[in-house]
Amino acid sequence: VHVMLDCGADVGSLTPYLPLSPLHIDRLEELPGCPEMPHVLKTAPGGMVLVDTALHLVPPALVDIALIDAILITNNAQMTALPYIMMDPAFHGRVYATEPCLMMGRLSLIALCEYMEQCPTRRVQVDMTTIPSHVHPVFKQGSRLREIYTRDVIDTCFAKITPVRYNELLDLFGLVECWPLPAGHTIGSANWVIKAGEYKVSYVSSSSKLTNHTLPMEVIPLANPDVLILSNLSINPMYSPDTTLMEVCNVVTAGVKSGGNVLIPCHSTGVLLDLIEWLISHLNKNNLADVPIIIVSPVADAALAHPDIYGEWLNDTKQAKLYVPELPFAHSQLIKNKRIHHFSNVADGMGEVYKTPCIVFAGHPSLRCGDAVLLLNKWRDDPHNVVILIEPEYSFAATLAPFLPMAMRTCFYPIDPSINYAQASKLVHDIRPKTLVTSPTYFRPPPSHPNRTDLLLNREQFAENNVRELGVGETINLPQPSSSIRVNLSVDLIQGINMQPLKTADGYQLVSQISGSLSARNNKPALCAANPSTPAATQAIYGEVDLQELITALTNQGLNPNKVESLGAGSDHHLITLSDSGSTITLSPGVTSITALTGSMRQTLQAAVSSLLVTL
Repeated sequence: VHVMLDCGADVGSLTPYLPLSPLHIDRLEELPGCPEMPHVLKTAPGGMVLVDTALHLVPPALVDIALIDAILITNNAQMTALPYIMMDPAFHGRVYATEPCLMMGRLSLIALCEYMEQCPTRRVQVDMTTIPSHVHPVFKQGSRLREIYTRDVIDTCFAKITPVRYNELLDLFGLVECWPLPAGHTIGSANWVIKAGEYKVSYVSSSSKLTNHTLPMEVIPLANPDVLILSNLSINPMYSPDTTLMEVCNVVTAGVKSGGNVLIPCHSTGVLLDLIEWLISHLNKNNLADVPIIIVSPVADAALAHPDIYGEWLNDTKQAKLYVPELPFAHSQLIKNKRIHHFSNVADGMGEVYKTPCIVFAGHPSLRCGDAVLLLNKWRDDPHNVVILIEPEYSFAATLAPFLPMAMRTCFYPIDPSINYAQASKLVHDIRPKTLVTSPTYFRPPPSHPNRTDLLLNREQFAENNVRELGVGETINLPQPSSSIRVNLSVDLIQGINMQPLKTADGYQLVSQISGSLSARNNKPALCAANPSTPAATQAIYGEVDLQELITALTNQGLNPNKVESLGAGSDHHLITLSDSGSTITLSPGVTSITALTGSMRQTLQAAVSSLLVTL
């Protein structure tokens, strides 16, 4: 079974592009061109080179899509590349995510899609492989760059995702079991436990130990795995989330007191709800309750409404409010009281409530598309205004480069609730894995703070663990599960067991000889008491099934093998679909798998296959 863990794309790779805007912005359109590609490459005043094309993302690399049986999603930020994978004809796997994660991820992708559709088509159409790599490392993968997907693609993909609940056991082909656990990061965020027999893998990604509106992270079910995969620790560990939230509130308060507007480019999902609750309390304490708070996003309405309907995914304090009855989040009542206003775009009535000073949350946080680009360009020349970047995925300098110089004050306060390195070290100690797999970057301090030894994982703390580093594009071999398998014994067989003492080097042990009839259904073996009427030895068959001969045999049986697909792993791997009966036959060297809705159809297909083999 091949399982893919998360399916994100590096959204930070959006920064080398020239910002897109629904309206013409002279200063961006008139940036000087670079001599090597003057119509495509533009130079910002600070020297940063920008690409004047539509925005592109890079799907996950080095993945044979045809081999993926299942994709397990931990949170909505790890779904950015899903449309690229799921729309590939070679993909036949299933995708699993919690219901809130599924909904919030869909809204995030729709928002990005809507921002792109608001913008006029770029004049420059260029082969992305011709963009020189010195512009940005992402262009080394020019042949793999893909434009942002459409709304139809998003809807098609997300309709195929299977929603799951915390602790809901998933059975993957009878070989692997997995289930999600609360991760404490955002609503519906999950860590996963994956088990193949007694072999256990715990996957911890984008988790949080902070007290927020979500269910707290569960650690005990993750404990004692054979392998712990640790991913997505805090991107900016030098910033404490609680301290950063307070700093943002202080800067906002100072900005509006000076008579300026405050722009906060951000996603309409994620930390926005926590920030609003902190901010409202802070403004009230400073007698600034009349300052309008405006949220601008194509999905603002849905993004603000959905958290209230996911009560079971919230912490105990938030859930208790549902029984009062009271809405769990403060923003819901503030919207009713017209303290908070939300619009799909700046032209959707924002002018009716806008007044200076005001506080505006708008997308996209990359400042490469969306209403935030328009607002930043409008307010950039007033020194009383301030823009605060809070999303940790985007570089502060690169994000603002196209808009410099400007009189508007700029601040960088990344709010990242993910566990930091000290918390990660304690977490590994509590989980006690036999093998730890994580990124090599976590064992080095951030480039901006090379002397901060507290901002890394200390390898000496993991002396009891087999630490394996896994970098981008690398492959490692992990300890393999035991070759033994668990077999279920029938009640009749258990009643007939006669245990006898057997002397071994370690003393005496009780053993018993068992004989019965071994069967397997859905890859789950079972041993039953032998039926007296069953022959002592069953007939064995061997040989290889030829594709064309099998199609002929099926046709002779009156069946309609109307679709034959190559599985992409070589010409010897094929999937035969019989749509009339809802059945499939998978042909691989040495293995033939039959899927049928009824037992009689399974026997018919089995007879057709057996007719092509030699019986001993």
